[in-house]
Amino acid sequence: MRPVGIGLAGLGRWGRNYVKTLFALPECRLVAAADADPTTHAAIAGETGITVRESAAQLLSDPAIEAVVIATPDRTHYSLASAALCAGRDVLVEKPMALEPDEAEALAEQAESSGRVLAVGHTAVYQSGFAELVCETRSRPLDADKRASAVRTSSGYADDRTNPILDLCPHDIALAVLLFGTPEAARARANGKGVEYEVRFKGPELLNGQVEWREPPHVRRFEVAGAKSALCDGAGGHSSPDIRETPLGRQCMDFIECCRTRRQPLSSGRVGLAVMRCISALTSSYADGNTWVQIPSKLQTPHCQTGAAEANAECLTSDSELRTSNFGVRT
Repeated sequence: MRPVGIGLAGLGRWGRNYVKTLFALPECRLVAAADADPTTHAAIAGETGITVRESAAQLLSDPAIEAVVIATPDRTHYSLASAALCAGRDVLVEKPMALEPDEAEALAEQAESSGRVLAVGHTAVYQSGFAELVCETRSRPLDADKRASAVRTSSGYADDRTNPILDLCPHDIALAVLLFGTPEAARARANGKGVEYEVRFKGPELLNGQVEWREPPHVRRFEVAGAKSALCDGAGGHSSPDIRETPLGRQCMDFIECCRTRRQPLSSGRVGLAVMRCISALTSSYADGNTWVQIPSKLQTPHCQTGAAEANAECLTSDSELRTSNFGVRT
């Protein structure tokens, strides 16, 4: 089968992880990359042999590029993803997909109206253990406790250019959205150097989370009350010697497969939109003394469902025929 031609925008730390991952996947061909830093061009071109361009716009003018991966600074995600969708390309954009919920909603609607694939880089949902957690959670009695808890720490940035709500919360919120569905309200408060937060869903489900910038060793854990399985260290990267078995590798494989099948990925634009609405509500609550902030839900959120007789966990939206892949939750 012919490999999917991919262009990569952004060659920073995470962009280089994408270079390594995409080169390891025969299902795709990394046609070219783009980065605004000219000192990066020669280094990446010398290491990989690929063409490195000065702008993402130059990637979109290349007919060999069928899909675009965006790993640029957060502030550029919306404009670059929108331009790529407008140019008829499928898009995998790093989280956050935008800085404002309205922009995230615009991207999700743009992708759906144009029939393009829109994936958001929540690598945590591609941990191999997520399938087991989904199946275990869905097979429990209806009156079982439906609370999830999450702890996530990281070193952060020396210049304080971001905050833990925007940078760390999305991973665990994405997991909860796929488990529980559409979020309804959220609140957050300071706790020392970190942030404690809660997300309430449309049923009895609740996510209690904690994020913090701190020195290693780091904690990354997500668990559901009463479940035997839990997710640990879900930040992506290359912890496995086989790139295809890493969360980032699995995320890229899902995206590539969806480019071929025209299904929406596990971490779709609607999931990214739900996450951004939560982040916006948490930010407002944090500034307003831990008050509950309601989350609008114009577009319903796909969540993982399992049947008692099926061996697979599949993701469906509740309000349309749009079907998402079951990659990452396959048992």
